[in-house]
Amino acid sequence: MTDWLRILKRCREGAISRDELFAAAASLIDEGADAKALAETLQSEHARAPLPLSGIDTVRIRILGAADRTMVQPPHDAEKTAILPPHSPVNEATQLIDGASGPVSHRTAVDVNTVLLHRFKLVQLVGEGGMSDVYKAIDLRKVEAGARDPYLAVKVLTVRFDDYFSSLAVMHQEASKLQTLTHPNIVRVIDWDRDGQTVFMTMEYLDGTPLKVHLKRDGTAPALPREQAFSLIAQMVAALEFAHDKHIVHGDLKPGNVIITTTGVAKIIDFGIARFLRRPHEDDPNDPEDWRGSFSALTPHYASPEMHDGADPDPRDDVFALACIAHELLTGVHPFNRASSTKARETGMQLVPSKHLRAHEAKALQNALAFQREKRTPRAGQFLDELTGARQKSQRRGALLGSLAFVAVAALAFLIVKLFTRGPIVGPTAPLEAGDVFRDCATCPLMVALAAGSYTQGSAAGEPDAQPFEQPAHAVTIAEPFAAGVHEITVGEFAEFARDNTRNSEGCAAYDGEWKLQASTNWRNATPEQQSTHPVSCVSWKDANDYAAWLSQRTGFTYRLPSAAEWEYFARAGSATLPWPDADAACENANVADQSGAQRYPGWTAFACKDGFVHAAPVGSFTANAFGLTDTLGNVFEWTQDCWREHYAQLDGDCTQHETRGGSWFTAPSFVRPAYRNRFESGYQANSIGFRLVREIRNAR
Repeated sequence: MTDWLRILKRCREGAISRDELFAAAASLIDEGADAKALAETLQSEHARAPLPLSGIDTVRIRILGAADRTMVQPPHDAEKTAILPPHSPVNEATQLIDGASGPVSHRTAVDVNTVLLHRFKLVQLVGEGGMSDVYKAIDLRKVEAGARDPYLAVKVLTVRFDDYFSSLAVMHQEASKLQTLTHPNIVRVIDWDRDGQTVFMTMEYLDGTPLKVHLKRDGTAPALPREQAFSLIAQMVAALEFAHDKHIVHGDLKPGNVIITTTGVAKIIDFGIARFLRRPHEDDPNDPEDWRGSFSALTPHYASPEMHDGADPDPRDDVFALACIAHELLTGVHPFNRASSTKARETGMQLVPSKHLRAHEAKALQNALAFQREKRTPRAGQFLDELTGARQKSQRRGALLGSLAFVAVAALAFLIVKLFTRGPIVGPTAPLEAGDVFRDCATCPLMVALAAGSYTQGSAAGEPDAQPFEQPAHAVTIAEPFAAGVHEITVGEFAEFARDNTRNSEGCAAYDGEWKLQASTNWRNATPEQQSTHPVSCVSWKDANDYAAWLSQRTGFTYRLPSAAEWEYFARAGSATLPWPDADAACENANVADQSGAQRYPGWTAFACKDGFVHAAPVGSFTANAFGLTDTLGNVFEWTQDCWREHYAQLDGDCTQHETRGGSWFTAPSFVRPAYRNRFESGYQANSIGFRLVREIRNAR
């Protein structure tokens, strides 16, 4: 109740608007506060000395209803919460004081059963707050197409933009930027639109439970096993590192904003009103994005002192909140007994030693929870490195095929998403088994061990979209186990090699409305959006082999390009069909030629959906296949060892050309299949071609 009284004090001082007051209350309720007690305190404080806001009774009524409206239990399973994503009201408090310019909050004329744009039918209200309502919705277009999963989330903004075109423009810009946050551990924003006066966002729909449900706060013991706790921490780190690289700070990270899906994946929600870091050269006093300064989103128990003080957002604010959550996961208690960071700072509170923490873990938490930004761990990835510093062991993935229990998948997810962090997963110290995920060095590519097996390579005659050079279909046996790259080799990984090896790489075929050789384009600047986590492209077959030889010499293990048979084996991952049920779902699973690209380059033959990327996407932006590999379809073509053969019955190949697999961001729908083959001359370089490596296991020394 102390936090609520402090909030009411700020309201009395004129620092909080009416909707911000409700949003703060809803956040406290989300963290376990009693709604009735908050409403009664509000009423008594207002009676004692009237608060300088109109509609206090309305706020009190909304508080009483917030506990029931924040998360609606689906009727089919009392243990799950339908998350679309669930709403974090304090993150959306932008109602301005009467008379000020800006968006004005109102309840929109939509409700359950409303159909927006003749397409999105709202079927269930699952979140309500100061600036938006969140609905479970059905995409009627997907229903017509017979899609298996037509559900999505619709966030309806409850502000009136009639007279505030600059504010609407800001929301448009923010939604467009959020589309770039395509990451396995971030709820995905699909698009934004408006229907008359109703402005809304569409997002992926999730089934799961908030992390707060899994936490204990009685101090007796951690709520989860250590491996599972580290899995969840690593997944949150992966999401934050990805967002921070795009200059986006969450600003309200807390257990209620982390959802554990029914498949065991952690997803951070409510990036929707996250603030964007401003680069120094972008400061502009006339920038309409300054409207974001009116946001005052924070949850007292997890917000850094700087957030409380109203400072500009910084990645270190998210690191502070992450460390609070990590402390709860590992010890069972909040680091400051749920006091706000400002109170902890003012009273000189120190972290209480815990028998559940090892020395290096306690030190890592202490660094990340520093009350001064300048002394705080600067990056989420560094925090994870420090937290796991003594955990020098191989990480086991276990059963990757079929349905997996929640605990198993959550533990394995750590290994999948660790590739997004700065720190290594140290190479194995015991013989590798199928499913083991490892790195042979801190900057080596992340690998997963695969068992030997058999499958049918190629396409059968009469199969949809089958090409003559994919035939005849034939049985293939992979006789020896091997390890495959979890993702395509990244720009950052290739840069390590390039520092040791002079590359004459100027001149690359790049697409800008047409394919043409561009003398100034190379692997360092292959696409406009390229960062270190993007797949390296503009590399030839020889470049890929040189990198493999360099890595082999560096590690003592044999790395090489996969054979075409090995590539199709791990791309199919035990399935004879595409990894998605219909064409609309392609963009949820791969970076392909889509409407994002077609809008930039009219005339493309493209999927009807949007994957959010025009060119290559950061590796791992889409769901891994059953073997744990990401981007085997789409993103960039991948070189293989094989010389080109016109069909599988041909014995001798043309070794001036080599086979590429998987398609790319430019590839039309009919060619995005595991069986599809393409070929290029060995010295050819294009910004749609990269590679991944395999590592031999049998001769590891």
